Amino acid sequence: MPCIQFMLILAVIGVLLNNVVFAYEVKICDDEVEYPPYSYYERVNNVPSKKVKGITKDTLTAIFASLDFTYQIDHIPWKRCLFEVENYDKRKRYEMFSTGSYTVERADKYYITSPFTEVYPGVFYSIGQYPKGIEVNKVRDLAQFDSVCGVLGYSYKEYGLTQESKFVRVPSIISGFKMLEVSRCQIMPLAIQAGYGLKLIEKGKVPEVIRASRIKNIKPETLHLFISKRSPMAFELYTKINNQLLLLKKTGVLDEIDEKYRKLYNK
Repeated sequence: MPCIQFMLILAVIGVLLNNVVFAYEVKICDDEVEYPPYSYYERVNNVPSKKVKGITKDTLTAIFASLDFTYQIDHIPWKRCLFEVENYDKRKRYEMFSTGSYTVERADKYYITSPFTEVYPGVFYSIGQYPKGIEVNKVRDLAQFDSVCGVLGYSYKEYGLTQESKFVRVPSIISGFKMLEVSRCQIMPLAIQAGYGLKLIEKGKVPEVIRASRIKNIKPETLHLFISKRSPMAFELYTKINNQLLLLKKTGVLDEIDEKYRKLYNK
């Protein structure tokens, strides 16, 4: 009799297991280098924790909340991340990467979703030098400035700035802000969200006098999610994720996420 009961219990367990649906987990990678407000580590007493925050994380959470998939995101060296996703058929580690810009070369290797956010090109300045602000409508308007702060190793061709004699080179964006504060340079070309986003990880280091002006005739850079074409789930993942992304855009959820972080770094 005990044997029969035991067999019945096993049969019931088998039926229950057959009815359990195990959600497919999508492994995603992103750059280990912080890129606030898109991806950064929450600070606790000004010390980075292990908790990742940002527009990318909130967007992924909103997307997967309505899908029959779960996801895990790891932050690793960027070149390795791209390599792993491109070669998913052999590596089997990461099927997607996030927070990337569109290129034709990438379109050959990955399915690229609709954009989930935009990055606006602009110039930063000090209201100590320009209390009424500055207006830059076109790239050629930047020719009026004789002293430009630029980060070492950065190219500013997008801004039409190629004359090196105009540059005051600095080791970091924060160093450039400090130079603007003391009038050692007039402007610093930089994506607006990237500049203001530093307030989220460099608390108290961005001078209060720093402001930004958007360059209106340069198209904003768009950020996307990328799915390996070598994944057997590639087209299904792309279709479901992209459809959900479009829905989040239409219902205003993506705008709400952007606004959430805009309020944080504009405090």
